[in-house]
Amino acid sequence: MDIKKSAKYFVVAGLVGALLFAPASKAIAAVSGESGTKTAEQARQEEVNRQLEAFVAEATSNTNKTVAGTKSQVNGLYSAKSVQGVALAPAADSGSDKNSYVKVSDTDKKKSTAAVAVANTVAATLSPNAVVGPCINVQYGKNEGGKFTETTAGSKGQLSIGVPASFRTEGAKYAVIAVYGGGAFDCYENTSTDPAKVTVNVGEAKSANVMYALVKY
Repeated sequence: MDIKKSAKYFVVAGLVGALLFAPASKAIAAVSGESGTKTAEQARQEEVNRQLEAFVAEATSNTNKTVAGTKSQVNGLYSAKSVQGVALAPAADSGSDKNSYVKVSDTDKKKSTAAVAVANTVAATLSPNAVVGPCINVQYGKNEGGKFTETTAGSKGQLSIGVPASFRTEGAKYAVIAVYGGGAFDCYENTSTDPAKVTVNVGEAKSANVMYALVKY
């Protein structure tokens, strides 16, 4: 199945739900320049389609899944904006295959309160002056026949995260803290010498959903 068509199956339900409960006036306003005979339901559906196309186009483009010129080797929806791209390079023995698929999105202490609290605690063991920066959620899985199922297979390997200019400090060290379901965690040291990116060698995830936090110290 085409990657963009497949991606639509994973996001359309959420968009439909959000728009079905939106005021009809807002949905109709989106198509106000067209025929006045459109029903509220038709207007909602057109807005769903518009948002869906825009989201899929952006989340499957190379921009969000390329870090300092290196493109991610795993297909998926890359919608994180708080970092300068995310790129995954699965290890040969990770269980990754052509069906491996990820969903990458932004998160923060409001959305992932417990996970960020864990990251802050771990960061403090690196240095009393450690700062937890941008955080992303990565949901690992497989896309087979348009159906997404979670799995940690393919999660082991190299993870690169583009460091936003606002989080770069000359001479600082960087790390990535992985927080898994249930509060388990791992801390990975940066192996990159490029100040624009952090690269870490991650082990197999302890859960299919992982929060990765950039830390500088």
